[in-house]
Amino acid sequence: MRRVALATLLLAGSVKAQMADVPPGHWAEGAVRALLEKGVLTGFPDGTFRGNQAVNRYQAAVLLYRAYLTWTEEVLARVRKALEEAGAAPERIAELYGQVADLLEVVPEVRRALEDQGVRLEAMEKDLEEVRQALLTALEAQAALKDLEALEGAVSRLEKELGAQKAALAQMEARVKALEAALAELTQKVQENEAARVKDAQATGKRVYALEERTKALEERVDSRARAQVYAGVGERGPFGGLALEWKEAQVHLGTDRVEASFGAGSVRVAYRSLEGRSEATARAGLFQGIRLVGELGAGDGGYYFGAGYVEHEPEGGLLPGVHARIGLGAGLVGGEPGRYFVEAQGGAFLGPVDLTLGYGRYFGLGSGDTPFSALFATLVYPGEGFFGEARLAYAVPQEDIGRDRGLLVEGEVGFPLAPFRVSLQAGYRDGLWGRGVASHVDRFRFTTATGFYGGVRLSYEVRF
Repeated sequence: MRRVALATLLLAGSVKAQMADVPPGHWAEGAVRALLEKGVLTGFPDGTFRGNQAVNRYQAAVLLYRAYLTWTEEVLARVRKALEEAGAAPERIAELYGQVADLLEVVPEVRRALEDQGVRLEAMEKDLEEVRQALLTALEAQAALKDLEALEGAVSRLEKELGAQKAALAQMEARVKALEAALAELTQKVQENEAARVKDAQATGKRVYALEERTKALEERVDSRARAQVYAGVGERGPFGGLALEWKEAQVHLGTDRVEASFGAGSVRVAYRSLEGRSEATARAGLFQGIRLVGELGAGDGGYYFGAGYVEHEPEGGLLPGVHARIGLGAGLVGGEPGRYFVEAQGGAFLGPVDLTLGYGRYFGLGSGDTPFSALFATLVYPGEGFFGEARLAYAVPQEDIGRDRGLLVEGEVGFPLAPFRVSLQAGYRDGLWGRGVASHVDRFRFTTATGFYGGVRLSYEVRF
């Protein structure tokens, strides 16, 4: 049977199962039954073999050790039987010699498997070699086995050593069972700990979720509360003060510097503004998200009625994330006559925490103080929750003779908390230009005679209801 035979024996014992999980007719039933009868396999205490379960190296060592001792015992029994026979034929002696030689050839493989188990095979290997030599002598001399006293003594010593190896096998099996029991106990504890950890994690998750829901509800309650801001300050045109109210989508601003009110519902918004001697009322409505279509109708002082349309690219949901843009055009009626057309294009992006916007506008005025112009403008905003900063630059060229060929505006504003107040500082340089845009009737760029530096400060206090 050589090494292939031993490997076949072990493979047959480790592939499939014992009777409980190897039903009649199973392809491995015969091999499993044979190995059970020989004692190579014992199965698990519950009467199963568990052929689909992996074998660890301790179990594999026990299987190999048990198979080798069983094989040795069978070969030794054949040798003993041959000794009891009178005048064994040379063919019989040669067969026994080959079997003992096969046993010796497998010894190194078994020894390697048992290195960590404290089992030694030196004595057994020595006795097997004596049996092999005695059989070789008998084969070469064609002598009768009954006259070989050396073979009788070697067989006796080998039988004794086989008993010692069986005792070592029993000790090894006991250690493996103890190890398996400890491993099963450890596995159970790990599973229990894992179950407890999962249970604690679930409980913690529920508590965190409940806390998040409470926090969200609290934030919604805070955001839904009305806010009032009282402010006062001094600027380019002297002292100013006022009151700003905000509640959900409604905002009202009443001050000596400006008056504003706006109300919104979904995509519709209505607003009124009065600033620097101009006033207007507007209504806006939008369609879609990401890329929006916006329409606006309005009326201004002096019998001015106007309409405008915009295509807006939002920074979220548009074709280019983080990029915002707007293209618009409008026209109005002044005293029943068409006029005050405008076109405008602007775009920007977030550069880290800063929002940069660049734009161009062309306004077609009516003359007599309503000067047509072309304008380039840029805005840089840092929209912080605590600290806030904004810088604006505008350059406009009049399209009719007004006594100057250009206008320039550079200004900035910073705001920061100073509990329980908030402070805003403004500073700028004006060279004959006032305003912030092209499309707005109230905030449209206008040419003035004012030139020079200016500044201001504003102190506000916020109250929530």
